[in-house]
Amino acid sequence: MRNERGFALLAVMLVMTLLGIVVTELSMAMRLEASMVRSYRDVTLATHLAEAAVQQAIKEITGQGNIEGLDEDGTLSFYRSVATSALLVKQSRLPRERVPLGAGEFSYRILDEEARINLNLAPPDRVDRLLTAIGLDKQVRDVINDSLQDWKDADDLSRINGAESTDYYLKLPLPYRARNGALQDTAELLQIRGITREIYRGNADHPALADLVSVAGRQTVNLNTAPAPVLKALGLSDAEIAEINQTRSKTPYTSVPPRFAGRGLGVGSATFRIESTGLIAGAPLARIVAVVQRRTGQQPGGVAAPAIGVRTLSWRLAEP
Repeated sequence: MRNERGFALLAVMLVMTLLGIVVTELSMAMRLEASMVRSYRDVTLATHLAEAAVQQAIKEITGQGNIEGLDEDGTLSFYRSVATSALLVKQSRLPRERVPLGAGEFSYRILDEEARINLNLAPPDRVDRLLTAIGLDKQVRDVINDSLQDWKDADDLSRINGAESTDYYLKLPLPYRARNGALQDTAELLQIRGITREIYRGNADHPALADLVSVAGRQTVNLNTAPAPVLKALGLSDAEIAEINQTRSKTPYTSVPPRFAGRGLGVGSATFRIESTGLIAGAPLARIVAVVQRRTGQQPGGVAAPAIGVRTLSWRLAEP
């Protein structure tokens, strides 16, 4: 009888232990599922907030401003030229940081895509001057420049320091083919021979190549917003760059001075990069990078009309 009672007690204890394990596992699974649902919900909300930020940025881009300039903190502002005066009127800027909306906030910044070198349009000598400006030696420059030209051209013939699919890219541990066409995104540079992550993202010794180049926009560079390495790529001297920085810090240029004519410079941009972030409970959970191009109509006589909207050139989710 005692043996039977002992066996029954042992069986009950075993069942209770198993039930405890099952309940614990079920509780943990429910908590994990609830956490995943909350995470998915928050990321979805943050993505919508980032999209709202892009729309507000587009509202600024399509405003009355037709000339761009940089504030002291490096942020982009829009100015409107007055036909009857040489003065520029600075346009009111919408809030761009931690803008509350619904259950979260959004932030964004607008960058002038035409303050960069368009790699799809730039000749090799301009690319070489840009690589020189960021501190790369000649051997590295030659490999990058020739490989970039090989990447863009339609044939499979390699330049002296370049690379094509059959002689380089298909022999890599993770093989791929050269595009043999125009670049579609600046991140594509990381696939081109000679361009390391350090060169692309920059370090203490040289600025990031990614911040100085574009794959969209026009062939001219905006005199009011281009950084020094880009101006050097256009062949301007240090003295000329210092003069430009001093002048545009007071007021943006309304036209290219004659002494800078024929250097690939212009004023007024049509292509912009928007980097937006959606925040939930103060944490950035979603980020969008969009490149848009301002569209304008035509008034009678061929005079440019105010912006009538934008054309989206690229749109991608990025790491928050």
